Amino acid sequence: MPPKRSLDEYRQKRDRTRTPEPFGETRRRGAGDAAHCFVVQQHAARRMHWDFRLEIDGVLVSWAVPRGPSVNPKEKRLAVQTEDHPLEYADFEGIIPPGNYGAGAVIVWDRGTYRSADGVPPAEGLANGKLDVELNGHKLRGRWVVVRTKRGGGKDWLLFRKAEGLAPGPEPVLAHPSSILSGLTVEELERREERTDELAARAKEAGAPRRPLKAGGLSPMLAETAEKPFSRAGWIFELKYDGIRALVAKEPPVSGLPSPASPAPGTVRVFSRTRRDITETFPEIAASAAHLPCTDFILDGEIVAVDGRGAGSFERLQQRLGLTNPAHVARAALEIPVLIYCFDLLAVAGHDLRGLPLITRKQLLRRLLPPQGIVRFADHIERDGAELFAEAAARHAEGVMAKRAASPYEDGRRSRNWLKFKAPHTADLAVVGYLPGKGARARLGALMLGWRAGGELVYAGNVGTGFDTPTLEALVRRLHASERTTAAFRHAPRAVGRNARFVEPQLVAEVRYTEVTSAGLLRQPVFLRLRDDKTIAECDEVPGGRWETGDGRRDQTENGTRRKTGQNRRASGVGLPSPVSRRVPAPDTRLRLTNLDKVFWPAEGYTKGDLLKYYEQVWPYLAPYLRDRPVVLTRYPDGIEGKSFFQKNAPEFIPDWVPTCRIEDTEYFVCNDLETLLYVINLGCIPLHVWSARRDALDHPDWAILDLDPKGAPFSHAVAIARHIHRLLTALGAPHFVKTSGQEGLHILLPLGASMTHDEAKTLAEVLARLVAAQMPSLATIARLPSARGGKVYVDFLQNGFGKTIAAPFSVRPRPGASVSMPLGWGEVNAGLDPARFSIATAPARVRRRGDPMRGVLEAAIDVHAVLAALSEQLGSIL
Repeated sequence: MPPKRSLDEYRQKRDRTRTPEPFGETRRRGAGDAAHCFVVQQHAARRMHWDFRLEIDGVLVSWAVPRGPSVNPKEKRLAVQTEDHPLEYADFEGIIPPGNYGAGAVIVWDRGTYRSADGVPPAEGLANGKLDVELNGHKLRGRWVVVRTKRGGGKDWLLFRKAEGLAPGPEPVLAHPSSILSGLTVEELERREERTDELAARAKEAGAPRRPLKAGGLSPMLAETAEKPFSRAGWIFELKYDGIRALVAKEPPVSGLPSPASPAPGTVRVFSRTRRDITETFPEIAASAAHLPCTDFILDGEIVAVDGRGAGSFERLQQRLGLTNPAHVARAALEIPVLIYCFDLLAVAGHDLRGLPLITRKQLLRRLLPPQGIVRFADHIERDGAELFAEAAARHAEGVMAKRAASPYEDGRRSRNWLKFKAPHTADLAVVGYLPGKGARARLGALMLGWRAGGELVYAGNVGTGFDTPTLEALVRRLHASERTTAAFRHAPRAVGRNARFVEPQLVAEVRYTEVTSAGLLRQPVFLRLRDDKTIAECDEVPGGRWETGDGRRDQTENGTRRKTGQNRRASGVGLPSPVSRRVPAPDTRLRLTNLDKVFWPAEGYTKGDLLKYYEQVWPYLAPYLRDRPVVLTRYPDGIEGKSFFQKNAPEFIPDWVPTCRIEDTEYFVCNDLETLLYVINLGCIPLHVWSARRDALDHPDWAILDLDPKGAPFSHAVAIARHIHRLLTALGAPHFVKTSGQEGLHILLPLGASMTHDEAKTLAEVLARLVAAQMPSLATIARLPSARGGKVYVDFLQNGFGKTIAAPFSVRPRPGASVSMPLGWGEVNAGLDPARFSIATAPARVRRRGDPMRGVLEAAIDVHAVLAALSEQLGSIL
């Protein structure tokens, strides 16, 4: 049996009267608890290092890692085992005073939970000299190993990440240097930086009055429901999170002694949307917010429970709701970790920010919060809401929030300055009754539902599917206890009313549905869950203004044939704001498609309409590569066998709503929305050639490219070279991606994250191309002239540079068969690869089925200098 852990050495090295470090006791958890905590702390002691700590047998078993953890599986980092630390140390962030053991600044660089990945209990693995664990942190995730070496008298271990078939990303100690609690770097903490004065000055300059706010007396601002996502200047767009709304408040310092009514300075409390104090239920949020480097603030955000993949799960969050017993909460915090995405700042540093524009409040909020951690900044994009919605729908997110950038904060009000789009169609509706069923479902066959319409409820239809047995039993008990003799809603069909059992509207149900009929009834509804965190007043309004009250009341009978309409009746499409910029005019004047039956591919019979339909189908996947990127056109007004011409400049006659960007003396199209893309294709453009840089960072490309051009050589040789490059870059830990060119070749892209100049990208590509040509002289060449290639594949690095373009992923090519430039997984790059099979006829189904394996080129970034040094060394050894 492994020896019992002890904190004796820890205590012997420290004087509790001279250091702020915690002095806890060994605390054993239940044997059945599978999740344990881990923490990584950056420590600026005599030498900078990172302390990697795992909870084992009631203590934090600790290793000092001089260079910090690396995500490169080939990079094994020395980890020197030190004394065990108390569990409370996982929350310690501060400065150990001079003269004490380990003097210097300490930040919580990462924290989370871990589980045994190989089934061996952690205590046993520690005794055996190998811990194979699955980390679930804010920065470190996946499978990691700590293994003891034969050196260092048993104190020297190695820490490394298991490969798992994944290419490494940027080194986290460089890419993410700040604390997950305070957002400060260890250097900032060492300088004792604090942001209260800075935030106060910025708030005052923006015009915020100096006055205290009490979070307990505030209610969150609420959003209206809208049906159709949009892109529009003057608006910002955020992801809609599947959690519960909360305000997090750190009270400003007050004079006198603390009391329940006047908490001690620095006390953080968490309030629900109904003003209930839920700090006991989510103590980790309060503890994390207490570290933020400001004396007082009020944050608005959404509490989310994350699953093993890092995605939000309301089902998991429900298991946390209502817990107050400290032991139960502590266990739940490990098993069901939560975080809060904060998207607004109501007050800071003694200033009331509610009257400031939203975009100003978010700028102050970004300065206050860390980008990662339990309390984190909820990012947004400007203008491109339709694109974000498409991405959210593709990733099965709950939806998107649209907010007017200039709007003030209207606490407690539902405002049209904030709109919500759910993806797919879901609604939160009042349970207004139920219908008996048959057989095992005799007591409950279906729930009757109601929309909110002004101050009333109107009938929304019934839902009878989606229930599990525990939910049915719970519903029956709650419904029977709230029955009433009359309906609390309007417009129920008479046939339903004969069998209905009416109830007091107290429960809120979330349902999924396909559409809403003209009578306001749900089609194909499915019950998802009860929303105990919402009230009837927070149910969704009937979409499209189908029911209205007041002077503009419109009445509809159950058959939809009788209406009364007042002068103030709203138009269909409730929640859509009026156009505010030249980029989004009224839909009926925005886009005119012409000559849809014109044949563009005579052999196949594909028309211009087919081309437009293809681009519309792949838009959600193509959009990220086009956003804010100059596009160069090649137009084929009479199809691929007619005359064509190259066009950089957008013509003078384009509508005002089509976005462009001017670079030197050229006005380029920028396809930031589907309508602009279809407008461009309607001009007769077939391929889309894009810059490697975006318009706000034209000198810094997002990728470097090698174009494998096999003209005069077998395509199988291009495949062989691509596979060789794949092995070469994988060995260096450099992420890289591949796609067909859409013609005869292959494109290999290395993500740069806009961190280099075009010349540096070209240098990287050139060294790689020369190395490949030197290592595979019988297949590859860098000779530019076709006559000098000798039947070899041309490894072209000259497509890198300012203003150079490539065929965008998913771009159609003007060739027989209507081939498409298709992103590939590396497993597809083999002897059976045939680029011709990817066409406008086959690509949409493939993309819907397999997604985009190349998307990481916009998200990852290689360690350019390390890769370039390694490639240069290999090339030098050959030459």
